[in-house]
Amino acid sequence: MITFKINGQPKQIPISWEEVTYAQYIQLIHGPSLPAVISIFTGIPEETLNKAEVWNLESVLTAIGFLNTPPQLTGKTKKVGPYDMPEDVTIQSLGQFEDLRGLIQKIPSSDKNTSKESLIMADLYLEACAIYVQKIKDNAYDANRVPIVKEELKNYSCMEVLQTGAFFLYRPITMSRNTTTRYRSIIQHLKKMLPDSPNYHAYLDSLLPSSKQAKR
Repeated sequence: MITFKINGQPKQIPISWEEVTYAQYIQLIHGPSLPAVISIFTGIPEETLNKAEVWNLESVLTAIGFLNTPPQLTGKTKKVGPYDMPEDVTIQSLGQFEDLRGLIQKIPSSDKNTSKESLIMADLYLEACAIYVQKIKDNAYDANRVPIVKEELKNYSCMEVLQTGAFFLYRPITMSRNTTTRYRSIIQHLKKMLPDSPNYHAYLDSLLPSSKQAKR
């Protein structure tokens, strides 16, 4: 975070995606104007900002330069907020598995990566993360509590939620060996929606056992 002043009052803004909350990330998908971006990060209304005197504006512009590069997905994180993610990832609840598999059916059929598709994917990542975290939080899976956890996750780092959510959104692929052909087309579709995440492309490839065999 860096500190700057608006009308003499100190405010903070993030300097990396790791410091952006998931709620803020969702608002940023629309590609808002500079006043809107500062409003999202400070909570100050745009109308006020348009008339405000901003100290160190150049530093602010430099600090939020990270917004020009989409978040880079590399796999699940070790933590999501206060919740530790297990080293050995297993889905032991049939309810979790079925609910995660159901999310795959909601992936947009278009790969144009418009704001609408991006918002849908952002909600799918959030829900996938919530489906897994809810069981960790409450020690037993309860689909009725997933919406509550979704709201909680919006307060945590968008990178933690995005990466872990994406990891578990696609997790059923590795657990459904008899549907590999079908999921291969889904993975190719997802790559088009994530053109700026080469590391995650490699992760998606690793979900399909046949992809490793094809390279040999």
